[in-house]
Amino acid sequence: MALLPIHKYFILNGELIPNDQFKPDENAGGIYEVIRMISGKPLFLEEHLARFNRSAGIAGRKIRYSEAEISDFLQQLIQKNEMTDGNVLVSCKVNLKAFFIAHSYPGELQYRLGVECGLLHAERENPNAKVFQTSVREQANQLIAEKGYYEVLLVDHNENITEGSRSNTFFVQGNQLLTSPSDKVLLGVTRQKVIECAMDLGIEIREREIPLAQLNECDAVFITGTSPNILPISKIENWDFNVQNPLLRSLMKHFDFLIENYLQHH
Repeated sequence: MALLPIHKYFILNGELIPNDQFKPDENAGGIYEVIRMISGKPLFLEEHLARFNRSAGIAGRKIRYSEAEISDFLQQLIQKNEMTDGNVLVSCKVNLKAFFIAHSYPGELQYRLGVECGLLHAERENPNAKVFQTSVREQANQLIAEKGYYEVLLVDHNENITEGSRSNTFFVQGNQLLTSPSDKVLLGVTRQKVIECAMDLGIEIREREIPLAQLNECDAVFITGTSPNILPISKIENWDFNVQNPLLRSLMKHFDFLIENYLQHH
């Protein structure tokens, strides 16, 4: 899965280099993070870099640079490209790279009306490590393109819904918020922030298996991620959900406040 830089410059092992010198290569097996830039500030940077290092440990990769050095690289990238908003990919297979990538954020209508998602029977290796896994990504992309879904949710060999192909998933049942066990999914930065928001609001949250057969018992479902933040799901194949669920909407509002507070203090 070759990703190409946009704008003018990318970082290679701490050096700013023009994009026309970028050499695409196969990323399979490399670790990575996608960090959202807002007004020139990398959102939740500390958590992203901490996970980057955890992924390296799980995947057996060596990162030669400290978190402070990588943070400095990102500031150089922002300033040299004269871009304050967008998504930046930080990756390491052998070399450390950082560059702006094409992004797509949900529009106001999608946040209001929700999005449609599908199901894909697939599992990621080392789910706690953010590693390029070409096979699952290609399967998900094909299904999304064929059916017009916004996202597909992965179903494991036990018929449990684990996570999205590029997101985490939460389910609302009554006054409870449910999500898959931490050892079964990528520990998304946005996922953790949503859990913190739920705790702030006094919402009971449980980590447990989510059987596909119990999907009809859920009042609302939403995905979380760097680009979508909290995005309601209106439909998963033949199942419909309430995108105006009060618990969901209160979480969305509180998460927006969390972002504003972070940007004000960093």
